[in-house]
Amino acid sequence: MKVETDKSYGSKIIQFKNETERNLSDVSVDKFKSMHADTDRVKEIIASMKSFGKEKYHKSELLTEMFALQQEIVGLTFNNDHAAMAELRIWDVENYLDQLNQDCGNVADEELKKFKDGSYQLCNRIKAEISGKRGEEKAFHSLQFIRSKNRILKNVELVDGNLRTELDAIVITPKVITIIEVKNTGKNVFIDENGDYFRNGEYIKWDCNIAEKMMDKERLVRKALRKEHMDGIQIRNVVVFTNKKVEIQNKCSSIRACFVSQLPCIIDGVKNEVTYSDEEIDKIESLISAAENKESYPFDLDVEQYKHDFASVMAILEEASTKKQDAECEQTATVNGEDDFNILSCANKGIVSNNEGLLGGVVAVAAVAIVSALAIGVIKKAI
Repeated sequence: MKVETDKSYGSKIIQFKNETERNLSDVSVDKFKSMHADTDRVKEIIASMKSFGKEKYHKSELLTEMFALQQEIVGLTFNNDHAAMAELRIWDVENYLDQLNQDCGNVADEELKKFKDGSYQLCNRIKAEISGKRGEEKAFHSLQFIRSKNRILKNVELVDGNLRTELDAIVITPKVITIIEVKNTGKNVFIDENGDYFRNGEYIKWDCNIAEKMMDKERLVRKALRKEHMDGIQIRNVVVFTNKKVEIQNKCSSIRACFVSQLPCIIDGVKNEVTYSDEEIDKIESLISAAENKESYPFDLDVEQYKHDFASVMAILEEASTKKQDAECEQTATVNGEDDFNILSCANKGIVSNNEGLLGGVVAVAAVAIVSALAIGVIKKAI
């Protein structure tokens, strides 16, 4: 008689387990479709993010700030507890929030899309800054092998009215001033007769008119030298490619294109009847340095909107995760008188609070697994 009671109890557990597994995945879909971000929680998340606290930034500051913003987003998403958090990036956050949103019935689709759009822009900016810096480092290293006496100016910013330009490097030797533009591209490049610069990949993409760009740089250098009537000095423009695996076709006669390993030879090989003295070289360097204008500008990504989009996703998914666990607890509680199940199912209630981030959802999943394991254990015991 006792065995029959235990078997009846085991059947009841099996029925409960099947119903629970069938219903848990649908809990959030019906209950949370119309959820909106809690305004106070959104403000709280935004207030905790300290990156990009200034209105304007110099170009040299941007990469550090973008990394700081990325790390803040990673930390808030994973509650600063993830063992490999230092290695996580924006795309890891996107993948995690995608999965959590699906688990909660796609309650944050619109907000998540906005966050992803902003993340795409941010990641592209980070990638471009890193690529540019790596290319410049290679080019600067090659300049060490110039045999002529020289002065090297790096990342020079010159301004004339609304025209602002950065010169990656200016090399001053007794024979010539060389203006260097560094390109660290993985695509084949074609420069036509007019100086239009195209990148060839799956599609041919126009980048800029590199001839006009280099002429603007040269004009601003000559303007700086005009104060001492030295603007008649010979100036050459060189576009340097740091990736030797790409193919370069240059049809523009006003521009010299080369790979980074060729750069020292090109600078040393310039022929000129006039030779500038050390004093003149020093004067040229001084005039260009004096004309330099380093200014800060607003970052061209709307960081405040990006932070708001992220905070909105977080707030919605935190609330949805909490409500989903509450619903699971209620579902579990439908089996009355079985203390083991009531204790286990309610132990996780409230694990994800507004201040604890989103990792508690993982614990909730583990709790469901424990319930299933306990059910199987009871069945075996009854049998």
